[in-house]
Amino acid sequence: MTDAPRRVGRYALGREIGRGERGAVFEATEAGSGRLVALKLFRTDFADDVPAYIRALGDRLLHASQLNHPCIVRIIEQGVSADDGTPWVVMDRVDARSLRQLLDALPRLSFEWVCSIGLQTADALAHAHAHGVTHGGLKASNLLVDGAGHVSVTDFALPAPAPDALPAMPQYLSPEQVQGLVPDARSDVFSLGALLFEMLAGRPPFGSPLTGTLASVLENIAHVPTPTPSAIDPDVPPELDLLVMKALAKSPVDRFQTAAELADALRWIRFEPVAATVLKAAEPPPRAIEVTEVADGPESLRRGQSQKPAQPVDDVLAALAADIDAFSARGTAPPSIGVASNGSSQNRLKPLREVTSPGPAFPTLHDEPEIAAGVALPAASNGAGPAAPASAASSLLADLAGEAQRIRTHNAQMQRGERAVRTEAEQALAGRLVLVRDYLTQLAGQLNVIKPQIARDYPLLGLGVLRGLAWQASDVNTRNRGPEAPDQLARVSLAWLLRGQALMRCEREPQAAGALRVALREHGLRFEEQASRDEQNRLRAQVFDIAPEVRGRVELNADYTRLTLRLTLQNVERFGIVDYQPPSEDNGTEWLDELAKLILGQPSRFAALARLIVPTPQ
Repeated sequence: MTDAPRRVGRYALGREIGRGERGAVFEATEAGSGRLVALKLFRTDFADDVPAYIRALGDRLLHASQLNHPCIVRIIEQGVSADDGTPWVVMDRVDARSLRQLLDALPRLSFEWVCSIGLQTADALAHAHAHGVTHGGLKASNLLVDGAGHVSVTDFALPAPAPDALPAMPQYLSPEQVQGLVPDARSDVFSLGALLFEMLAGRPPFGSPLTGTLASVLENIAHVPTPTPSAIDPDVPPELDLLVMKALAKSPVDRFQTAAELADALRWIRFEPVAATVLKAAEPPPRAIEVTEVADGPESLRRGQSQKPAQPVDDVLAALAADIDAFSARGTAPPSIGVASNGSSQNRLKPLREVTSPGPAFPTLHDEPEIAAGVALPAASNGAGPAAPASAASSLLADLAGEAQRIRTHNAQMQRGERAVRTEAEQALAGRLVLVRDYLTQLAGQLNVIKPQIARDYPLLGLGVLRGLAWQASDVNTRNRGPEAPDQLARVSLAWLLRGQALMRCEREPQAAGALRVALREHGLRFEEQASRDEQNRLRAQVFDIAPEVRGRVELNADYTRLTLRLTLQNVERFGIVDYQPPSEDNGTEWLDELAKLILGQPSRFAALARLIVPTPQ
């Protein structure tokens, strides 16, 4: 496809205006009418079965061509090149830039633009779903936004080139797609929720292969709790927070059940009117992608002072001097608190109807555990220095000296009390680790003899699941605090190995093999790979044989400064790492029993007893 044909059917190809993992889009002119259109040439080199892929593509495009909606790019014609068998499709030419380009220039869009883009996209999806068409691959480059803010959705229902193929940028996939299930309307709702999150927070909710690893993105989508947009940007209103989090629910039954429901929720949100402004791109996009200058729109795309155009230095200094003079003129009187009447807060939400709830209805997850319950530390006191010797002739100095001595005595008693309380708390913390060590030692010894079957399958990166796993071996390790308290434990861990019977085999095209290789190593999985070649000895794919093994670990760490415990679970229930704060000491060993059930794949109340710790996004 590097040397593209200059004519496809009755269309003469012009310049290339876009390129993605599925193919390239060209400006084209229809013979006779002179009509300008967009013509996409699809890649077929990565398909396992090229004829089957072309047939599936034709069927999907035929269904998508029946869609007629102002926010869906219309399909005019499709075919297969007689020269080289390349499939192609002709669409309306849209003078717009992609949402991906907008987010690259302005990572956080204004709340009104977020809702407008989301509402138009949801309406387009609702129309498609009503006609039996699921998008299945919604992403930022599929949404085209013109200068007036009109959205056009493209690339509906494109088939996967192989049964287990993943897109190069999978951060908008739904959990069910990551697990290899067929997407439905609720999967499109999840993908749109991920786009809304990125427009609000300036980054995808589950990371990206550009900033992390493929394995971490897929694990985050499928299993790791989703942060709220307001956890990244506190200015995000609670109404939008709730809407996005419902769209991003891990289980499809907890989401908006249709795109129409999501669209209705977006329609309830209202804004203050704002003056029109002109959008200027932060930097020109690549030459291969057409850029249309955005004209006056309904309001600025920008949000936040940090993204406003810079002022001249002299103007900034003059404004600063005026602010200082105004502040000095107010004297020492406390400032009054009011609401600015200028346009600085024009992007704030106003719900259509009054919201009676004081905040989001979902629990707040903290980034760090709090001080352990029941441990109260008195505030440290500042000891007074030695008092000056009192003059025998001054009764005042004598009285002051006596009072100072009483204060010093009291402070010393308080400090001794504080040290005693802390020592007692540290001993209690160390005692909890001893209890956990003894429990895990007994558990490991019994499981190493019984070698039970694990009542759980492990989904693996959308490749399938590891089944029939059984306990093989385990051991317990500990580490002491060190010289300050060598008799106290600082860490207790249990590591184990699960093993199944059958190898898992999968293929990856050479370009995608590296990402899978890295992901398997991150999960601690053993594998072998070999090259698969065609009849002309050309490299076709890399074949991976993955050992049916899971290496799991639980680790309890004590923080003697904060007097807290942190429990880390690795490859328990699923691949990945999750942190918890264990229950209080009053719980005894009940939480350990529930943890053991969780490890063995049995029904467990562990998640209800422990508190999940979600790190604050960086």
